Amino acid sequence: MSYPVTGQEVYVSLNLSNTMLTGIGKGTITRETVSVDYLKKLFAEHGVIVSAKPEQIPIIKRVNDMYDLGLEIPEKLQIFQLSEQHRRLVVINVQGLQRKNGSLLPSYTEEELDEASFTFVKYYVQSKHYDELTAENEKLRYELEQEISWRTRTDS
Repeated sequence: MSYPVTGQEVYVSLNLSNTMLTGIGKGTITRETVSVDYLKKLFAEHGVIVSAKPEQIPIIKRVNDMYDLGLEIPEKLQIFQLSEQHRRLVVINVQGLQRKNGSLLPSYTEEELDEASFTFVKYYVQSKHYDELTAENEKLRYELEQEISWRTRTDS
């Protein structure tokens, strides 16, 4: 499966780090668990860039085999930052693999990979800060209430 190059690709990684977030400035990040079908549509629309260390490539291959995502395996680690153009990050959560100090190990056997399960979490960056979004929502709610009040008034 080949995904388009759009200039607004979705980043895919096995972890989330603060350095990925330094390119966005002030804003709001939403987080949601997503399905494989959703990811396929998202990648088909926006394209995808995978960031994985060389030792993580077997895990990415396993995800491809299990879910037919068609993720292109990078030759070397691609460092990225979320930005105005690249607002989406999908983190592949891995369960069932042994870790050291919270980090994945440098390698796993095929049997260990067989025991792994995966979930996908999408992070999306909005350029507006949460406080701005809340204030805008309150203003819209007030205007709606005024409109309803005007339309349902009774002239006596």
